Amino acid sequence: MISPEPGLAIWTIITFLILFVVLRKFAFGPVQNLIDKRRDTIEESIRAAEETRKEAERMLAEYRESIAQAKYEAEEIIERAQKVGESTKSEIVNQAKVQARKEVDDARDQIQRETRKALQEIRDQVADLAVLAAGKVTAGSITTDDHLRLVDEALSEVDFDKLGAGGI
Repeated sequence: MISPEPGLAIWTIITFLILFVVLRKFAFGPVQNLIDKRRDTIEESIRAAEETRKEAERMLAEYRESIAQAKYEAEEIIERAQKVGESTKSEIVNQAKVQARKEVDDARDQIQRETRKALQEIRDQVADLAVLAAGKVTAGSITTDDHLRLVDEALSEVDFDKLGAGGI
């Protein structure tokens, strides 16, 4: 059995105290310093990570804002392009209509000129035929005044509206 001896207990306490002082001076101090340095390093890393996170969030917000701005500008560009396209389309259509009207008007004018010319040729031929017929009927006994009177009568009998002159 174990019997406590006072001498052994004192030496045990003295040895423990010496060991404690030696360990504190040479082991606990440097270990504690290492622990403190490691804690400081970890805290600094956490602070840097937090700053990096905040910077990343700021950059993300800027990026999102830039994308939103680019989207808005793209929509504006598309809208302007559509307006320009519509304007150009309207302008081209209007120019085509004006050109078509001009060509139709020119064609009508040409048709009217050709009709007048043809009617004038018909009048001249009718007059010539009337003079020839009158000359044969009267066998040369017609005067110039009679000749003109007969041409006018022949022309007045011709219905030019039926010929397509349109009242000319």
